[in-house]
Amino acid sequence: MEPLMLPPGVTAQEVSYRNGRKQVIYTAPYPSEGPVLVRDGMGRQAWMFMYAHFVFTWVEGAVRVQVSHGTLSGPKMPLWSGIGIPAYWSAPALAEFGKAWALEQMTGSRGTPAVVSV
Repeated sequence: MEPLMLPPGVTAQEVSYRNGRKQVIYTAPYPSEGPVLVRDGMGRQAWMFMYAHFVFTWVEGAVRVQVSHGTLSGPKMPLWSGIGIPAYWSAPALAEFGKAWALEQMTGSRGTPAVVSV
């Protein structure tokens, strides 16, 4: 059997279910953009970062971020305002926070009956 050619970033994983059934699934990384430094409509500087189509906007001096759905250059649908961010205003801090926050939103405390091994 020839080796499987996967696009960059896509990985094959074997899932084992409780009943003993096994299955190969393929995962791809979530899309990400930024962080980029922008000016908002009021002329304030803000960092913006997108992960998994959650767009995080952090205005300079603010202790909370705004979360929208979309991309950095496209339209955005507001989702949550005023999510506290416990960090100093910087691009790396927003990227780290945004990725962790988005993953928590998508996975939450929901359990899964499968065990994934790489």
